[in-house]
Amino acid sequence: MVRSVGATTALASVPESVVVAFALLTQLGDAWFLFVAFSLLYWFAPRWMAADRRRTGAFLVALALAALAVTVGLKSLFAFPRPPGAGEAVPPGWLPAAAVDVYTGLATGDGFGFPSGHAVAATVAYGSAAALLDAFDRRRRLLLAGGAVTVVGLSRVVLGVHYLVDVAAGVLVGVAILAVLLRATDPEPAFVGATVLGLLAAIVAAVQGSPGATGEAAAAVGGGIGGRFAWRYLQSEAAVPAAVGAVALVVCGGLWMAAYALDPPLVVTVVVDAVAVGGILGLPWLVSRRR
Repeated sequence: MVRSVGATTALASVPESVVVAFALLTQLGDAWFLFVAFSLLYWFAPRWMAADRRRTGAFLVALALAALAVTVGLKSLFAFPRPPGAGEAVPPGWLPAAAVDVYTGLATGDGFGFPSGHAVAATVAYGSAAALLDAFDRRRRLLLAGGAVTVVGLSRVVLGVHYLVDVAAGVLVGVAILAVLLRATDPEPAFVGATVLGLLAAIVAAVQGSPGATGEAAAAVGGGIGGRFAWRYLQSEAAVPAAVGAVALVVCGGLWMAAYALDPPLVVTVVVDAVAVGGILGLPWLVSRRR
């Protein structure tokens, strides 16, 4: 398999300003951005965007967790390296010194490279949004989704953190996830599917001796468990005040990122991420109880 087809050598002359722009645009497929976006949609989406915003938002969260699980499992299974230099970045000279570390974090990649996790996540996230949301007409939603996936995929190649083959495979994997899980009529089976896929990914990562990937798979397991519990027992249509949502986003997002950054024992990761996702979905119920 020649993964270097369409590799970064053809992009060596790209202006540094364009590379910086793509370092920002690639965040459209990053886990933190999708976590924030789907949380806000679940709490605050207007009726013209999603007639049943809670069901739609929960579905999107479940599909994102499934995408994470499948990505971790496939990356661990193939164990293909990233392009040379994927973990390094040359900040432009005009960038402020305080922003250098941030830019380096945005413009580099680590771990295995096939398939592209950003491509999988973007395809699942924006593809499911096009299928489930009510805003605009279906054709326009599909065009917007395709544009977002294209931008994210191109950014991974421009930044030199993936080969074109990795991105193309990621898009195909994302389409396959959508084809299977969008058949569900309720978010609960999708959360169950994400949990099962997370368990399988954890087994593959453990067999391959990839502890970091095992922790990411455990995050999908915990998120699936927490999401299923909250959707089954804590549903509510109560409006969430903006200030409450902001605090909850910091708390739940902080828990998720802490579990990712600190790499605690797997059981702790499962519990923390179950609380994080369950907290997002259960917040309207908690607001209704407080009232």
